[in-house]
Amino acid sequence: MIDKRKRIFQAFGAFLSDYVRDLNHLSEDGWALLVEGMRDEAALRKLGYRGRLFTVSSLGRVGSGALGEAKKVVILTDLDREGGVLASKYVRRLTHEGIRTSLVERRRLQAATRGVFLHIENLSRFAESAS
Repeated sequence: MIDKRKRIFQAFGAFLSDYVRDLNHLSEDGWALLVEGMRDEAALRKLGYRGRLFTVSSLGRVGSGALGEAKKVVILTDLDREGGVLASKYVRRLTHEGIRTSLVERRRLQAATRGVFLHIENLSRFAESAS
């Protein structure tokens, strides 16, 4: 049983490595990333994400002006119910302001976690294996 769990975690760590690489490619194509908070930002940076990243709280304080010239935003809120509500809210809000949004990467992560990890900040556990 322990070996099976270890294999699952290793496979997920490998997935995360590819996932962050793909997020970095999207960033190179002009996409920004929107996460819920600073711990989520820290976790993604620890995993190797190098692109433009904004938090829900920064948008709440400054508004969509915080996005600067970003015209495309990947929404990567937590994978729980509250994160889903926030994702829907920001899809509507940003789309209304003429900013293209995507939930594809959020859904991809949700499928890969199989409900084990609901919070983006917890992904930093895999920083060593994803590097």
